[in-house]
Amino acid sequence: MPASATAPQTFWSEAALAAAVDAAFAEALAEELADALADTTPAEPATALPDTDTLIRQAGIVTGPCPPDPRTPSASGRLLKKASIITARAAWWLLKYTALFAGVLLVEVVRISWHLAVLAATPASADKSAVPAPSAPTVPQPKGTGRSITTADFLEATSDRIKARGWSQHNYEDRRGVCILGAQRDLIRSGTGTRATASQANSHLLAVTGARFVPVWNDQLTRTEAQVHQALLVAAARARAAR
Repeated sequence: MPASATAPQTFWSEAALAAAVDAAFAEALAEELADALADTTPAEPATALPDTDTLIRQAGIVTGPCPPDPRTPSASGRLLKKASIITARAAWWLLKYTALFAGVLLVEVVRISWHLAVLAATPASADKSAVPAPSAPTVPQPKGTGRSITTADFLEATSDRIKARGWSQHNYEDRRGVCILGAQRDLIRSGTGTRATASQANSHLLAVTGARFVPVWNDQLTRTEAQVHQALLVAAARARAAR
């Protein structure tokens, strides 16, 4: 069958076919442009995007200068800090123990003053006929009783009185017994010796013990009754040798 009977003349050659396709595309493009130009509906304005500052604020981002890095102290600074801490602690301990020592010293001063005041208030002589208190046990009378008793005998009598009544600290007398001054006070009240005798006896006792005050030496925490008797007897031997 001849080609003219089956296809239009436009497609008889490649050039004619290409021209026909171009014409069709040009016609379709012209129709689209015409429709676009004929459309008079105003276009909706595009929504404006927020600026950068608004977006950063909405996102919660904190802006501004960066905080400085923490400063690392130098070796000398750390050493100075440790030295200041040690100094503060040392000052605290010094203040604490100074106050404690001052309190103890004040108590000792009051106690010594009380002992001396009571001893000074003891009469120079006592009535020899006075009856001792019923609670006080009977003690052997020392050699040379009365005002004529020697210092050495008075010291030995003090030891005997402590042995008979018991030994005590921080008080002239209590349920445990008597201290050194308490024993001497008992002797003076019973007519054995005088305050002058007791003063001479205590001078020898202080010389033997190396203490400054008899009550302080008697009331020391580490003091024992055996040490008291030994010191009194050694002081008596010293007084006897000094005559």
